[in-house]
Amino acid sequence: MTRIRILYRKSGLFTFVNHMDLPVIFSRSARRAGLKQEYTTGFSPHPRISLAPPLATGIAGLAEPADFWFEEWNGDSLFRWNERLPEGLKILKCAEITEDTVLAKSIDAAVYSFEGADAPLDAAAESILCAEAERLNALHACSCEGGRITLSVGELERCGAGALVKALIASGVVSGWAGLQIERLAVGRWDVITGTVLPLI
Repeated sequence: MTRIRILYRKSGLFTFVNHMDLPVIFSRSARRAGLKQEYTTGFSPHPRISLAPPLATGIAGLAEPADFWFEEWNGDSLFRWNERLPEGLKILKCAEITEDTVLAKSIDAAVYSFEGADAPLDAAAESILCAEAERLNALHACSCEGGRITLSVGELERCGAGALVKALIASGVVSGWAGLQIERLAVGRWDVITGTVLPLI
């Protein structure tokens, strides 16, 4: 068996596909590409897959990690798999993982980008996002440039996009999700020395 970690992009209309549907979509595409996945044991076997913390509906993920287990993997497997994925879902890179680690336990930080759908966000919006992340004891870094706010956070179960957007709505910055364009730029481990989120592959 081969454990393959991928980084994939979820964009366009595909951002409205529920996170819980991704294992089925990836697995069906892999099967159409002729790839054989390893299955779990037990009463109801299913393909062995491990995903990153979920994205809220409508948010693009530019480098989302996931682990898959295959019976075989060769040089053209990635190309064949990508060819069968639906529009808006693309695998950017992959690597074989040999160590026995759990993907979820390797992730402790993410980087989000917030932009206004109709008008640039300003320093006041930055202050609100930083304050909410600090309240959740999750803030790593925050900056605002050209109307775009970049926020690095930890505690991903508590400090997801939903909590941050609610803070902006409560403060009157936007009236709802439609007033924002949000992307998750990276998911991985926070590195104190470089002040960045390190990718997992």
